[in-house]
Amino acid sequence: MSDATKQRSAFVTGATGCIGSALTMRLASDGWRVVALVRDAARASFLNSLANVELVTGELADAAQLIAAMRDCQTVFHLAAKVHAAPGTPAAEFERDNVVGTRNVVAAAMENRIERFVLFSTVAVYGEREEAADETTLPTPTTDYGRSKLEAERIALASALKTTVLRLPVVYGARDRGNVAKLIEAIQRNRYVTVGDGQNLKSMVAAENVIDAALLVANDERAIGQTFIVTDARAYSQLEIAATIAELLGKRQPIKLPRWPLMLAGEVADVIENLIGIQLPISSDRVRKLSSNTVFRAAKIERELGFKPRASLREVLANNLWQFEKLPHR
Repeated sequence: MSDATKQRSAFVTGATGCIGSALTMRLASDGWRVVALVRDAARASFLNSLANVELVTGELADAAQLIAAMRDCQTVFHLAAKVHAAPGTPAAEFERDNVVGTRNVVAAAMENRIERFVLFSTVAVYGEREEAADETTLPTPTTDYGRSKLEAERIALASALKTTVLRLPVVYGARDRGNVAKLIEAIQRNRYVTVGDGQNLKSMVAAENVIDAALLVANDERAIGQTFIVTDARAYSQLEIAATIAELLGKRQPIKLPRWPLMLAGEVADVIENLIGIQLPISSDRVRKLSSNTVFRAAKIERELGFKPRASLREVLANNLWQFEKLPHR
């Protein structure tokens, strides 16, 4: 088979996640051969019906398995990471999965002379900030997760691989198990209130937009050695996000409450949580994050590569209504 007609092949880690599963499906539908690394074969059963997809059950810690599984692949999409961890998760767990795990994937890619390497990272590398950030903003992570992902970026970019890093804000889409899924469940159960006037802005990104960006950078020489923030076309207000979800669920619109009593209640909950060791549905950290601006500028990838996000919040949530309807009604 000539180089011109040779089937393209990809190695995908984290293939059962929100982005990883959608990416694996897209690659398969586009005719790629995909080797998908998963931790739990049962959870990956929905991928079995896809043509040209080989599931490999394994761990990022198994360097020899990574090398063997990656053989004959051309592109690596590295998504697997410790994320959405419970409060108090030891820093060593983020180090193990996000730093050492990435080091192992990078080493396996170098052993196999992988042509392109796409690392999925996070805007958590910038820490908490009210001001909008872009790729020129100095990363100052304030969490173990953010610090571990920044180190993972450094490992990949310092290697001899042709690497591109994608920094993502809150991601939503089918099979989401993160912040948006938790918000949907809270609204479904009438356990959500809008903090303040709800006009604070949040950058988000649909999984479909992430995949478009990933495939673009994997095929564009200009993306090599670059870091790009990827978001939807615009930020959404806290009020718009909650109101859209409530409308699609057929639920009442969340009520608005002033920030200061909620913050006080969160601080009381913090004390109780520390005393009894049980996580409560409210905390000062949660109230602060809900009511703050979290905005990131993604102009660089549009300016340099011509990327334009296609999917929007309402469209994606409406198309994935099936996922909402399986939540328990209480």
